[in-house]
Amino acid sequence: MDKILPSYSDPLFSILVITILILIVALVSYFLGNYKEERERENLKKFLGTISVDKSILDIDKLPFETSLISPLSMVAKNFSTKGEYQKAISIYLYLINNIQPFFQKEYLLQELGETYLRAGFLRRAESIFLEILRKHPRNREVLYSLEIIYERLNDYQRAKETLIPLEIMGENIEKLRVNLELFYFLKDSTISKEERVEKLIEFIKKEPFLYRRVVRELFKMDIDSAWRNLDMDRINSIIDILWFLPSSNLNFDIISSNEILKSIYTAKGILHIEDSLPNIGIFVIDTINSAQKGGSFNIDLNFSYSCSRCRDNFPISFDRCPRCYAINTIVLNTTITEKRAYRGYSLF
Repeated sequence: MDKILPSYSDPLFSILVITILILIVALVSYFLGNYKEERERENLKKFLGTISVDKSILDIDKLPFETSLISPLSMVAKNFSTKGEYQKAISIYLYLINNIQPFFQKEYLLQELGETYLRAGFLRRAESIFLEILRKHPRNREVLYSLEIIYERLNDYQRAKETLIPLEIMGENIEKLRVNLELFYFLKDSTISKEERVEKLIEFIKKEPFLYRRVVRELFKMDIDSAWRNLDMDRINSIIDILWFLPSSNLNFDIISSNEILKSIYTAKGILHIEDSLPNIGIFVIDTINSAQKGGSFNIDLNFSYSCSRCRDNFPISFDRCPRCYAINTIVLNTTITEKRAYRGYSLF
C-alpha cells in the first residue's frame, strides 16, 4: 500500500485527501439537492391538488405534454382569462404547472393562475398560490401587490398593511396604497362616531386630493350639510354624476342658488327653472343642455360611464379600484347627452 498511496508526510497525500473531501461534499450536495427538489416537487404537487378544479372542461390532461406546448397554451390560457372564461384558463395553467419541473420555469404560470383566481373571486385560492410563490421568491413585487388587493377585499387591514412593508423596502412608492388602506380601514371601523367620521373625512379631503371623489360620496351618505359645505368648485367636474343623482330631498338650495356652477347643473337637471342670464360654466354637456332648454328642448338627460386611465377599459358603474387592473385613482368620468327616460333605479349611493 505504501507503494500505491503516498506517505502522509508527502504533500501529494494532502492534495489527495482534499480532492476526496471535495468529491464527497459534491456528491452529498448533489444527492441532498435532488432530495430537496423532489420534496419541493411533491409538496407543490400536493398543494396544487388542493386547488384543482373538480372537472376539466377541456379534458386537457389527455394531451401528451411537450415543452413546445408551453408558450402557445400559456397564450390560450391568458386569452381565456381575459375573456372571463376562468375555468378553462385554470385547467390549462394547472396542466402546464403539473408537467413543468423546475420552479423558476413555472413561477410565472403560478402567478397567472393566482391572478385568474383573483379575477374569478376565489380569493383564498389566489392567496394560497401567492404565498407559495413568495415562499420561494419573496421579492416578487407583482405578487405582493396582488396580495394587498386580496387582503383589502377580505377586509383584513392588518395583513394588507403588512404587504406594503417589503414593497417599501424594495423602493416602491406605496404612499397612495397606504392612504387608501387608511381610508378603507377608517370607513370599516364601526367604533367611530358619526361626528368623528365627518371630521376625519374632511381632513382626508384637505390632505389627500386624490381621494376627493370617494370622500365626497361618503360625506353625502353621512352628513349632507357637511358634504355641501366642503364642495370644491375647481373639482366639480369629477363629481357631476354624484350631484346629478342626488335625490331632491338632499339638495341644499341655499348653496346651489348662490353658486353659478351648481345653479347651472341643477337647471340642466330640471330641478331649477331656467334663467336667461345663466352663464356658460365651461362644462360642455351642462352648457349644451341649458342652451337646448332655452330653445325649447327639455327632453334631454345625461348618461354617465367610467373608464380607467391606466388600462383604458370602460365600465358602466363607478369604482374606487379599477375592476380590470386594480389601479387606484384612475377613474375617468365620461358624460354623454342622451334622451331623457323614466327613472332607471340607479344610484351612486
